[in-house]
Amino acid sequence: MSEQEMIMTMDRAGNLLGPRPRSEVHTHGLWHETFHCFVYDRKRDVVLLQQRSEQKKDFPGMLDITAAGHLLADESVEDGLRELEEEIGLTCTFDQLIPLGIQEEEFRNATLWDCERCHVFLVQSDQAIESYVLQKTEVKRLIAFSIEQFERIADESIERIQDTAGEWFNRRQFAPHLPSYWRHVRQGIERLREQRPQ
Repeated sequence: MSEQEMIMTMDRAGNLLGPRPRSEVHTHGLWHETFHCFVYDRKRDVVLLQQRSEQKKDFPGMLDITAAGHLLADESVEDGLRELEEEIGLTCTFDQLIPLGIQEEEFRNATLWDCERCHVFLVQSDQAIESYVLQKTEVKRLIAFSIEQFERIADESIERIQDTAGEWFNRRQFAPHLPSYWRHVRQGIERLREQRPQ
């Protein structure tokens, strides 16, 4: 996404304030909306996270949401569905997504002031991890975590998390979402696990 692309800004309650360039949004900490979607594989009982491309401006190489992106000024939440196809090659319909509500996130460092109203979703997919088609400028690879290990991400006292292939990751390798964000997603997955498969 270009730094000059227009993003709709709003107050923290979601009342629209008008479109502004992405660069301005992230310089002045203007609230805006994003689309987040986690892929859950019920058959293997794992969650997929992406490792961000080393080319990314923000948080290069870090582990993050399976697919996510900003909503442009003229886009609805439903338009965020494109992120799944663009980033990991997963085609689905909006009604296949399981909504987890809106999470507020605010992150600030020396170069970025990001204030997001995140529309968070789950989607089920049991395709092999090797079969996803990755947008290499965005996604380096997909990594599978068991539910137990995924749960550990929300526990800041735990320094290392292991994926299903046995690779260990340090906590500092994960994108800086609040523990409450990770717990919220984990709770959504647990509700889904408790349901009978369709």
